Amino acid sequence: MSMVHKYFTIACLPAALLVPGLAWADEPPPAVQALLANLERQVAAKPSYEALSVDGAGNVTITNLTLTLLPSGENPGFTFKTGEMALSDIAEQGAGFWEVGAARFTNTALEINGGDVAISVSVPNSSAEGWFIRELSANPSPQEKLMSAGTFARKMAGGPVNITSNGQTVNIDSLETTWDGDPATGAGTFTSKISNVAIPESVLTLMGEGGMLRQLGYSALNLDLASNGALSVNGDKLGYDFGFTVTARDMGSLGIKGAVADIPVDAYNALMQAQQDGETADLDVYGPELAGVVINGAALRFEDASILGKLLPLIAASQGMDEKTMVASIPPTLQLMLVQMQNEAFTAQAVEAVTRFLADPKSITISLKPPERLTVSDFTALDQTKPGEAISRLGLTVTAND
Repeated sequence: MSMVHKYFTIACLPAALLVPGLAWADEPPPAVQALLANLERQVAAKPSYEALSVDGAGNVTITNLTLTLLPSGENPGFTFKTGEMALSDIAEQGAGFWEVGAARFTNTALEINGGDVAISVSVPNSSAEGWFIRELSANPSPQEKLMSAGTFARKMAGGPVNITSNGQTVNIDSLETTWDGDPATGAGTFTSKISNVAIPESVLTLMGEGGMLRQLGYSALNLDLASNGALSVNGDKLGYDFGFTVTARDMGSLGIKGAVADIPVDAYNALMQAQQDGETADLDVYGPELAGVVINGAALRFEDASILGKLLPLIAASQGMDEKTMVASIPPTLQLMLVQMQNEAFTAQAVEAVTRFLADPKSITISLKPPERLTVSDFTALDQTKPGEAISRLGLTVTAND
């Protein structure tokens, strides 16, 4: 992930995810020290603030937080500011471990600049509930690194969010995350939702997509993004199930799911750290550790909400055909292509699914569910000259309208 993508991802998250590590105090409470130190390590920049106060009940308010990271080479820099961060109901849960009952953030802004990048983000209000903080010890275990680097809160919310670049603005109604799990290990389930990313026609035109969308009858895009998943912890191994869906209103949705197990915690931490640093992880170093990761399954699913009926006539016209003739030609063409995969059962199933979907566009799903244990090393060792056997080993299927 490039630094541009990293900062843009930060910009799209609730301010509650941004503030840790953005301020430093002379004598903040231990929980606040741990909170700020954990994220400061990740951001690698020294923050400043105008004032920090602690009331008689131990509630903490930090005013005018500012964090600035200068551009470096091709990586842009940023300035982060929030008018006020208020933390309340801070309770110690154990040695070096605290829970913040509630956190509130107001007037948060992020400016990303450098090279060809100029993006500004504003979030008037955001909040967090049940926010767990763990101090990193002098000689941390991989599990401690995972817990101190992650953000575990029962609920985070923010919005509206305004993102401006090149004089154009994209608005987001709201962002929300939930987590239900074990604060000692991080194991549990999570969800996130970004509601109504409103991309106006002017932005689509700059992206070069405006013309096609206008032909389809759309003047703008309204997107909803949602994800869910579960993290399991078994000693020094992690299991991770996830799902992510992008829904374009009045068009359709595209979703992806995956499930893996036996991920070494130290390798996972290294990969996440590389991503946070905007670098590419050295797979030559961590490849052997990841070879034993178990692939439990994956799926790619498209659900139509009118986009296909508008798209097919345009494609047919571009090929000098009428829509009915083009649609009728797709299944036999697909069959000819899949014959090379040397798996008659899969070819028949895929052609039948595509035929059903074209006749009544509702959904089409490509799934991978290995019938037997399959590791990353097993996957890389599959014989590319025998694709039919690989399809059976992967448990590859195609279904429609289910």
